[in-house]
Amino acid sequence: MKSRSLPINVPVVEFARRLLSCKKISATQIFLLLIYFTKLLIVMPAAFLQFLFYNRRINKTAITKPPVFILGHYRSGTTYLHKLMSADARFGFVNMYDIICPNSSLLCGNWLKKTLQCAINFFQIKNSLYNNTILNLNEPAEEERFLINKGSAFTDYWRFIFPLCWNKWQSCSQLSKDENYYKRWKNEYLHLLKMIAFKNQGKQLVLKSPPNTQRIRYLLDMFPDAKFIYISRNPYQVFYSTCNLWKKAIKKFWLQNISEKQIEEIVFNEYIQVIEQYQKDKKLIPANNLIEVPYEDFEQYPLNVAEEIYMQLNLPDFKIVKAQLIEKLEEEKKYQKFEYIYDEEVFKKIEKRWLKYINEWDKTPTEIFTNDYA
Repeated sequence: MKSRSLPINVPVVEFARRLLSCKKISATQIFLLLIYFTKLLIVMPAAFLQFLFYNRRINKTAITKPPVFILGHYRSGTTYLHKLMSADARFGFVNMYDIICPNSSLLCGNWLKKTLQCAINFFQIKNSLYNNTILNLNEPAEEERFLINKGSAFTDYWRFIFPLCWNKWQSCSQLSKDENYYKRWKNEYLHLLKMIAFKNQGKQLVLKSPPNTQRIRYLLDMFPDAKFIYISRNPYQVFYSTCNLWKKAIKKFWLQNISEKQIEEIVFNEYIQVIEQYQKDKKLIPANNLIEVPYEDFEQYPLNVAEEIYMQLNLPDFKIVKAQLIEKLEEEKKYQKFEYIYDEEVFKKIEKRWLKYINEWDKTPTEIFTNDYA
């Protein structure tokens, strides 16, 4: 998308422009479409008031400590790692309350969060991405989800709402092709990080958003001393888990129905784009500011891997937070993993498209765990 087609970002206007550009909406999703429009209209007064009261203070906020960016393809373990590191109270992060109320979380403060959490607990509202866990508004969340819920023009997640237009809009690896668009994306993303820094009283930020795996050069432009953790996972598991994400979670939000075959094609192509861009750009990261973690190691020895991350990236003293991380790991054991029925024909399709990446793993399909957690 060319930047000249993007006006000053007004969420409801941006949504309408995307809608008109896509043209085709599934008839079964008309009610959801009305919900989206209603939500964006209702929050406009709160968004204006929050801007009025907090924008100047947010803009004055300095991010003095290098952020920690967790990178990796969808369903590679980034969420698990993010939740573990966020148990360290010395870090600040975007939480679930922020993404549910992106236009009013500062304005309404803790009273609204407590009210919403009580309602969530009473009605047993589940996390849309983890089907057996009650939504916890204090848990960390993706910056990208904040931006799409806000109705920002500068997020890749519009492609989840309009999946038939997956290749229609500019992806994060193409920001530099349009200098004006890149500057506007940078201003939007930096404003979000400053808001989180302001809310967390200047704590070092630990951030997780899969599209950032393709944004290394832009993140370094903003934060030359940023720290990066890249977590990778067996491609067979990534395929099954990402397809499952689409079928169980993303489909609840899309306005265009797509077939299972179309989902698979998106997953195949997106994986290649993400991995290729990461391998190309990781060379830009200064020495000792990047650590690469296999998910299998992290799943089996999470505490040891966490300690290695702290040491490699020169993060705050690990010993101080070790007890809190052990407690968080015990809590995460309650999560019920997904189970899959693997199919030889599917394996053949995966191997045909991703053989280059499979060869980087010393595992065969029969050695894959039948459980999933990412």
